[in-house]
Amino acid sequence: MARSGTKMLDIAGAAMGVVVLSLALGPAGPAWAAPARDPFLDKTDDAFQQDCLATHNKLRELHGTQPLKIDTDAVALAEKRVQQVSRYGGVQEGHAGNSGSGYGENLAWSASSKPFDYACAKAVQSWYDEISKHDFNNNNFNYNTGQFTQVVWADTTGIGCARASGKGSQWYESYVVCSYTPAGNYQGQFLKNVPRPVG
Repeated sequence: MARSGTKMLDIAGAAMGVVVLSLALGPAGPAWAAPARDPFLDKTDDAFQQDCLATHNKLRELHGTQPLKIDTDAVALAEKRVQQVSRYGGVQEGHAGNSGSGYGENLAWSASSKPFDYACAKAVQSWYDEISKHDFNNNNFNYNTGQFTQVVWADTTGIGCARASGKGSQWYESYVVCSYTPAGNYQGQFLKNVPRPVG
């Protein structure tokens, strides 16, 4: 199973770009990463969780895939993971701490010159926007579209998301982590699980 992460720099509300990362990481994060810092404050609340769920289900409906439900174990994992990834600038920690969990994962990071909390709808939409690069005739994983495919993966039934925000060394930063169960992005299962938009 392969996964990817989004790195987005959003300075004073103006998106500067999106970079999809695919990294080989160890359990303590990448060797080249800056030393770990204290994790940022947990900014997850019920409104955030419902925003994540509603946005995913709105986008999944476009593909005729079943709506997701909040999974409390996935929420607990996402809360743990957002604390881990916020210890490094950007998404340098990548998916190292998720390895072996059995859950799919999407990551988003944004930074600004002013304090803010990343809206889940914005993070999920950035993952979904990878659809423009997706080949619906390909039955294999693509690092450029792995977040999109996890969002709409038909066999996924549960989700849990979390957010952490704080002041980094240069910017105010906010992270979103969503954990998915069952995980998606399995080789040879894309044609079955990533349908074209309906209608």
